[in-house]
Amino acid sequence: MSESKRILVVDDNEPSALTLTWAMEMFGHEVRTCFDGASAVSLAGVFWPQIVLLDLGMPHMDGFETCRQMRLSPSAAGTRIVAQTGWGDAATRQKTTDAGFDHHFTKPVDLDALARLIETYG
Repeated sequence: MSESKRILVVDDNEPSALTLTWAMEMFGHEVRTCFDGASAVSLAGVFWPQIVLLDLGMPHMDGFETCRQMRLSPSAAGTRIVAQTGWGDAATRQKTTDAGFDHHFTKPVDLDALARLIETYG
């Protein structure tokens, strides 16, 4: 098990967000959760997450725009942003890369694979 990380979970589907939050807490991480893009941008500015697990398909501000907004903040320079979405096609994966995401997981997220990825983030 790697050292504890500060993780922000963002998903408009509250049961999905809470399930992922609990899983990350069980892995020993400090986790904050929110359910929309604007809240995620605000919370990231005070929580300073090392990793953001970000859904793409959210109303008002989707995950692509949320990622772009987070990348504008100097405080997020070292933050790893991971897409977690139902969309796994090549075009969407390219859009996540273009928006500034570091990695792309298709739901349902393989928690073991996610835990291994988190361990690689120093």
